[in-house]
Amino acid sequence: MNRTPLVLLTGFLGAGKTTMLNTLLATPEFRDTAVVINEAGDVGLDHLLVEQGSDSITMLEGGCLCCRAKGALAPALANLMRRTRDESLPPFKRVVVETSGLSDPAPLLEGLITDAYFNRFFELAGVVTAIDARAFAATADRHPEARMQVALADRLLLTKTDLATSGEIRKVQQALTNLNPHARQHLVQPGMATMSAFWPQALDLPRALARPNMICSPEPAAIASASLVFEGAIEPDALEAWLDHTINLLGPMLLRMKAILNVADTTRPTVLHAVQGLLHRPLDLKAWPNGDRQNRVVLIGRDVEEQILMDALARLSTIARAPIQKFAKVSHQS
Repeated sequence: MNRTPLVLLTGFLGAGKTTMLNTLLATPEFRDTAVVINEAGDVGLDHLLVEQGSDSITMLEGGCLCCRAKGALAPALANLMRRTRDESLPPFKRVVVETSGLSDPAPLLEGLITDAYFNRFFELAGVVTAIDARAFAATADRHPEARMQVALADRLLLTKTDLATSGEIRKVQQALTNLNPHARQHLVQPGMATMSAFWPQALDLPRALARPNMICSPEPAAIASASLVFEGAIEPDALEAWLDHTINLLGPMLLRMKAILNVADTTRPTVLHAVQGLLHRPLDLKAWPNGDRQNRVVLIGRDVEEQILMDALARLSTIARAPIQKFAKVSHQS
């Protein structure tokens, strides 16, 4: 069964998430998209609404759906699927979940990847975080949620770049690299958001395998990161044993794992996601890009030494009986 890809869109208050969504929803590429708003307050999509009603689901201009969900996301997704099956709503090809600006995305991801219904019908395409190019430095200093939104992201979209100087933008980009060196960064000009910049690709990782500069903060909780690219095929039983050991060892300290693996006896690459020690159902991509069958893994941990993450990745490369090609580690105070 083909599962529907879902992106979690995060970003602190005022980062421009809804403005960016408005731009994307008006483009042909974003047709057949369901948008789930996961917050209690009103959302600035009103000018796009063409059908209003008592239902929490509304039609958007361009054939998209908007669903306002309070609390658990899985019931809202199930309701969307049910309504499309009974033909009271048009089908959709992808889902974007826009979170509250004050939310830590980790619990939302946990709730999804542990839900049986979600695992059956949906796949996690990634986490996209909107960043206010002018306000991020002050926001990150004061709000740990903003740092978590960056740490868990696959893509970082810098908004309001027209209001910042080139020097300010460079400083923000460096701060983002320090927090999450593996996420791809894109500058979003006002009204110019595109699907190619917004939608994560499985092969986004790792963006950088070089150690960035270290930064310090008065917060005591350290975020460490390690990446590995290596050759070879991994036997399924050996991979399962490595996952069990690593997840049991790190538990909630494993903020995020993202991996593209060459699993033995399969021709397609296997994508794995884990959030705070919880593993999402594996996903098989259609093909390897350019025939490159290298394994790629990123581990991001909190309150854990980077050496532990590096050792875990080294064990995985040994299982594949392949030489390590590239290794990077990042340790800093979030």
